[in-house]
Order: sequence, then C-alpha cells, then structure tokens
Amino acid sequence: MNAQLGEFATVRTGLVVSRKKAEPDFEQSRVYEQVSMRCFDSSVKIDKEHIDAFNAVENIDSRYLTQKGDVLLRLRAPSSAVYIVKEDEGLLISSLLAVIRVDDAKVDAKYLAYYINSKAAQRILKQETKGTAIPMLKTKDLENLEVVLPPLVKQKELVRFLELADKEKDLLQKLTDEKQKLSQAVLDTIIQRVI
Repeated sequence: MNAQLGEFATVRTGLVVSRKKAEPDFEQSRVYEQVSMRCFDSSVKIDKEHIDAFNAVENIDSRYLTQKGDVLLRLRAPSSAVYIVKEDEGLLISSLLAVIRVDDAKVDAKYLAYYINSKAAQRILKQETKGTAIPMLKTKDLENLEVVLPPLVKQKELVRFLELADKEKDLLQKLTDEKQKLSQAVLDTIIQRVI
C-alpha cells in the first residue's frame, strides 16, 4: 500500500531560533542542546558529536524539543532523516529541520526514517527541493511524499534487518580502523628499528 506522508503523520518545522537567542551577557539564559545540520549522515542515528549549545532568552515550548519516536529531516539538501530514541529526547529543533510525528498504529517511525533515506525517496526529495541561493524542501512537498507502506509487521521486520545491517557496518568500520592502527604501529616499529 502507498500513502502520502501527510495522511499518517504531522509534519512541521522547528523553532526560528533567532527569535529566542540570548545575547552572551544575558544572565538568565536557558541552555539547550540543539540538533545541528551536521548531526545527519547516512545513518538513521543522530550524530551526537555535532550537537550544539543554544542559549535561549526563555524556556522553549516542548513542541520544539525532540521526543522519542520523532523523525527529524533536514530541509536543506541532502534531506536525510534521523530517528529519535529515548536518550535523544529534549533536543532543540531549529527551523532548518522538519519534525515528523507518525500515527504508530499505521507506521513504524524508524521504518519511515529508513524509507526517507532510501535512494528512491531521496531522488524524489531532491526533485522537490527548490531555491537558487539555498535550496530547501517545503513541508507541504514533504507531506505529499508518496511512501510505500507494507503491513506494520513487515515494517518492523524490515527495521530489525536494517538495524542488524547497521551494526554489522559499524563493526566492520571498527575492524578497519583497528587494522589501520595496527598497520601504522607495525610500520612505526620497523622504522624505529632501522633508525
């Protein structure tokens, strides 16, 4: 079954942060961790190394903070998505991102994040991205995105498979990194003995 994203999810942009930004000397500022554009890569996991600090003049409404099960999407190309887990709750969402909240009875949110990052969906999103100076995706175009929706049970099976594939990729990357360190250590040792 296919359905448009807007039929089973709400889509909206995050906060225009310039309206809530505190000056550096403002003593009563509230510090939030903010999802930056660099937190997105080819994975559906948020890259926590690139989370920024944001000083706000007042408390931020909770609708602009991440919740478990949210799917965040970059509105600037490349329009990749991440899935928010429990540990990533409470992060500030800027207006450069869309937050998608799905109807759990119809769609597995993590499946949606994987689907958005698929080559087929990325091709469609790239076509919908408009603008000359800073090409951006509009939330209306995102709501109209046609999503392939297998039965919920199949979505969950697919997510489990993709999670295992991600773990395998991570392990292989760690193995590659360790092999590189070992090779460099062997080379350094040989050079030291010759000198």
